[in-house]
Amino acid sequence: MTRSSHRPFVTALTLAAGAAWMLLASAPVAAQFGPSLYGEGFGKNKVTYRTLKWEIYHSPHFNVYYYKEEEAQLQKVVSFAESGYDQLSRAFNYQIKEPIPLLYYATHSAFEQNNVELGFIPEGVGAFSSPAKFRMVMPIDLADPELMQLMLHEMTHIFQFKMLFEGSLARAVASGPPTWFLEGMASYMAKDESQRDRMYLRDAVVNDIIPSVTRTDFTGFFAYRFGHAVFDFIEERWGKEGFLDFIYEIRNTLGARVDRAVKRAFKMEPEDFDIEFRRWLRRKYLPELVRTGEPSDFGHVFRIREGEAQGTETISPVASPSGDLVAAVSGYRGKTDLVLYDTKSRKLLRNLTHGFSNDYQYLVAQELAIGRKLGRDLSFSPDGNTIAVFAKRERGRSLLLVDVLHGGVREVIDLADIEQEMSPAFSPDGRTIAFSGWRNGQFDIFFLDLATKAITNFTNDEMYDGAPVFSPDGRSLVLVSTTGSGNKIFRVDLDKPGVRYELTTGESNENDPTFSPDGKRIYFTSDRKGPENIFSLDLTNGRLVQYTDVVTGAFMPTVLHETEGQERLVFNGYWKMSFDLYVTNVDAPVHEPQTVQVASTPAQPKELPHFEPDIQVSIDPANREGYRGRKFFLEDAGAYFGVNTDQTYVGRILLSFSDYLGDHRLIADLSSIDALSNFDITYADLSRRWHWQVEAFDNRTYYYTGDPLIDRTQRGRVTYQVTGASASIIYPLSFYHRIEGGLGYIYRKDAFPVVGSDPFNPDFQTFSDEFPIAQSALIGDSATFAEYGPISGRRWRIGLGYAPDFHNSSGGGSSSGSTLFFSTDLDFRQYIPVTQRSNIAFRAYAGQSTGNRPTPYYIGGLDTLRGIDFRSFSGDRAFFSNLEYRFPLLDVVATPFLAFRGIRGVVFFDIGGAWYHNLQSFQFYNSDTKRLQDAIASYGWGFTIRFLGLDLNWDFARLWDLKQSHGGFQSQFWIGTRF
Repeated sequence: MTRSSHRPFVTALTLAAGAAWMLLASAPVAAQFGPSLYGEGFGKNKVTYRTLKWEIYHSPHFNVYYYKEEEAQLQKVVSFAESGYDQLSRAFNYQIKEPIPLLYYATHSAFEQNNVELGFIPEGVGAFSSPAKFRMVMPIDLADPELMQLMLHEMTHIFQFKMLFEGSLARAVASGPPTWFLEGMASYMAKDESQRDRMYLRDAVVNDIIPSVTRTDFTGFFAYRFGHAVFDFIEERWGKEGFLDFIYEIRNTLGARVDRAVKRAFKMEPEDFDIEFRRWLRRKYLPELVRTGEPSDFGHVFRIREGEAQGTETISPVASPSGDLVAAVSGYRGKTDLVLYDTKSRKLLRNLTHGFSNDYQYLVAQELAIGRKLGRDLSFSPDGNTIAVFAKRERGRSLLLVDVLHGGVREVIDLADIEQEMSPAFSPDGRTIAFSGWRNGQFDIFFLDLATKAITNFTNDEMYDGAPVFSPDGRSLVLVSTTGSGNKIFRVDLDKPGVRYELTTGESNENDPTFSPDGKRIYFTSDRKGPENIFSLDLTNGRLVQYTDVVTGAFMPTVLHETEGQERLVFNGYWKMSFDLYVTNVDAPVHEPQTVQVASTPAQPKELPHFEPDIQVSIDPANREGYRGRKFFLEDAGAYFGVNTDQTYVGRILLSFSDYLGDHRLIADLSSIDALSNFDITYADLSRRWHWQVEAFDNRTYYYTGDPLIDRTQRGRVTYQVTGASASIIYPLSFYHRIEGGLGYIYRKDAFPVVGSDPFNPDFQTFSDEFPIAQSALIGDSATFAEYGPISGRRWRIGLGYAPDFHNSSGGGSSSGSTLFFSTDLDFRQYIPVTQRSNIAFRAYAGQSTGNRPTPYYIGGLDTLRGIDFRSFSGDRAFFSNLEYRFPLLDVVATPFLAFRGIRGVVFFDIGGAWYHNLQSFQFYNSDTKRLQDAIASYGWGFTIRFLGLDLNWDFARLWDLKQSHGGFQSQFWIGTRF
């Protein structure tokens, strides 16, 4: 299970489901001896940028896995963990007998490289717990109160695995309680819900979009908030006993049926429970709406285009120095882009990062790519020509300087040994950028000299700092620091970096400070009255003014400096499940201003309130040991079935074994195609940047011989077998590119056309041979994906394979040292977005094999060459190309029992051919007849339905020789993912 800190959601179980398949897909050797040579081995690289030396510390209830560089944090981590265990074991009245494995990483960027989950971990996933061996895996680069909440959240999942599923991985997967139940309970037990988090629930209540507790089809961050509210309601209505009764009824109900658990625990129908729960929520939040209002009650909304509704998914506004532009990060196109708005018309003016870029993976944007943090994401340079923003890039984050006038990235700056950089802020002279970041176990404010690229740690203390902003005169800085009583705003003079003045006090949380143009006031976000709203503080007289009173939330203010000293505010608001920008005047506060005391004496960091766990643990060196990592356990198991276009069934069983860190993997891949059985056993070492693996395999499949355009009833299948062992190395050059290479020894059994027989219907002779082989490949993959497949970018692969002939395979005298086969293949795929949900997909594949016994290629069927039978074209030379337009048809077709989702259409054109070079001549096109000669082409249409996680494909193809169509449309059904 995961701790997700923003609305985009990826579960750890989802990551695990594809993890072992990703590992197998990268195997360069065994996968390429069979007929399905094309299409293997794509995928981006999860790069291990640092090799870690792990150790284990045994505490009373945990086995804590840590690496030497982070040993200084061990005492804090163990103290937090033991405090959390004590709290949860008392609340659940339950003891876990075995020590809980806890793996911690210094930063989130280091955590993303863990191999417990082989899939990519988004920055929005704060941590995860695995039901396999009940491991907790997390970064610790958080403020102490937030780290404690994260510990409790993930530890609750461990208690769930033990209490609900009795420690059984199979039962955990089979039971499948809804996300809101698992994550809501974890949030409820961790008490990790902030006023900011409640914003999502308040929005759902006041807009009447609260789902039923019996629904299981919604996930994301809202599922956390909904589930937390359900457990709050249960505790208030039935007490702690009711809470425990409910979770145990979930355990005792086959399939974790919420409706039955509600009946048994509370003696009421689920519909009545929903009514009571909604009534409780309305009593709690609707009076706030009457007292307050929605965002549009306090400002005018910005829109993408004239007449469009709200829902721009725009976050983190920052005003240009002139006040006529506002920059922000927007997800209106399905990806995070840096955009400009005109402040007069409140319309989108320009997208500055249009399209996808290999310079970076995505912009660091709160609520869109990561969770809510301290400060905003953008900063305008004083001359208005440049915007600074951080972006995810390779091992961490880099600073982008974006050209406002022409668009695009002007400069990319990597920031040495600093990680988790956030909140850039230009100095008034434009020479320096302040930002927050992690280094040596601290989150501090740093200064970057843009001319020399020198970096200075400005705060360099134990406080957790963020959200820096320079004063207009350049003499001081305001920032936000996390204290024991919340997030507070401080002022620090640049000539006295060790002295800070606390500007906000109390039990509230403040964020997003920014100066007025004259430097006399700061505007900021505060939850001092419940929901986050916009306030200002006069630094000369302590006058506190509130400008919004939004029931959901208003935050991230930025000041528009206008003529004659006038000011307006642009802020973010959340309404109807979307973020938008609003603009308001500052001359009409919503409540009577107050006067608060402005600090005149400095506050020393050590004197401020600090968070302390309930239990402090002393580290005993005798409880340490080195980690050896050679003990394997069954981590995951999965099964797959499918249907080829010739209606042959294929099946697959995958067993994945791992050590506790996931660095060492043993995978058994057992499959069958019709009556042919296969196995592939792989051991992989993933502990370094370069991965190595060994495998043993026996793969058997089939293809058809002869002319695929005529009846083949008198021709049967030809079986192909390849058995052997191999060793290989994979080295990622970057996130997008890698080199693969391997050596192996192979036994092969196949049929090859007899030279001299009829070239149009050749005779085939069965042969067998064995040989050593060497293979290599260069792979690039920059494709981006939606839930239905690739939408933009490209993928390509260049592969080579060589086998010497030691056994005179040609039969023509001594040929020792000659070539048995030398194969070259190229696979190129390009995806071009047309609209937000449609795109053009293009693929070109070509392969050739030379030598005494070249390796044949077999194509046809699936989405290679449609309109002909599965693998009915063969030869030692082969090529094909596909051009498709993919588009949505229906999002869902629901019946009382089943729901069919993601129904998409496709129109296509295929062309290709295959031949044996020494036996057949091949003429692609006949210029005399103006039609294809030996090549084959087809066109048609099809559709795909997503059902139970599988893509069900129907294609209707008609053969075409570029001049005339032949026959009618042939229908083909197959299960699998389109290229």
